[in-house]
Amino acid sequence: MQIEKYIADKITSLCEKRDISKYRLSQLSGISQSSLGRIMVQENLPSLITLEKICIALGVTLSQFFQEGNSENLTEKQKEVLGIWNDLSTNEQETVMSMLRGLRK
Repeated sequence: MQIEKYIADKITSLCEKRDISKYRLSQLSGISQSSLGRIMVQENLPSLITLEKICIALGVTLSQFFQEGNSENLTEKQKEVLGIWNDLSTNEQETVMSMLRGLRK
């Protein structure tokens, strides 16, 4: 798979999972809609700095962005939690994190 296609597809997937529109991603990342649009139609390959801004806006690290579902070292329960987590919106993830932090105290 071409890197341009991988990046566009991954951004689309993460936006859908987090219920973030491309317009909102532009606002959150500080990247113009036109630049983001060129990335999404695979006309431009983002710089590392641009991709990092997109990742921060989507709540993932660069490492997580490029990770291909490699969960072979996880237990079945960890895989289940990760699967559920990935299907949550950003707001739902924030709620879960607040709950987990409360349990730690």
